[in-house]
Amino acid sequence: MTLHANTALMGVHPEERFVAQRQKKLRRMAIGSAVTIVLAVIIAVLTLAPMPSGGPAGSDKLYHILAFACLAFPLPLVRPRLALWVVLGVIAYGGAIEAIQPVFGRQAEWADLLADGIGAILGAVVARHLGLRLRRSGGLNDKDDPMTAAWLAEDAALTGDGLTLSRSRSK
Repeated sequence: MTLHANTALMGVHPEERFVAQRQKKLRRMAIGSAVTIVLAVIIAVLTLAPMPSGGPAGSDKLYHILAFACLAFPLPLVRPRLALWVVLGVIAYGGAIEAIQPVFGRQAEWADLLADGIGAILGAVVARHLGLRLRRSGGLNDKDDPMTAAWLAEDAALTGDGLTLSRSRSK
């Protein structure tokens, strides 16, 4: 009996399985994108609104790091390959906000942009590693997904941990 016949007997055709996997990935990307857009709007409102002076020294920079780490987190979690592009986009977004702050009566600062960049890098790196770990453990793993195999191989090569796909599937 052929593989196609076996699959047909199980009630799932290869084409249907492919479509279902694709829809699942698109759903994850849509959710990650929606969360990112909502966070971007919240950050824009908070960074462009007039701010009362005061608070502990340096707390503004901590807020920038936390906000931009949160902004950079959702997309690399669901698509680890996007981490570099997300970091670049989030830093560009932070730069755009700093550039238009004087229009809203706020002062643009290079230190804020640096804090935005640090936050973007931290958020994307943590999300990327968490996303890859979830795939290894089967939390986000789609069986027989060649992209998962590529992400795991890329991560193993970058981190040097020597973990292979066959070893991760045996867990």
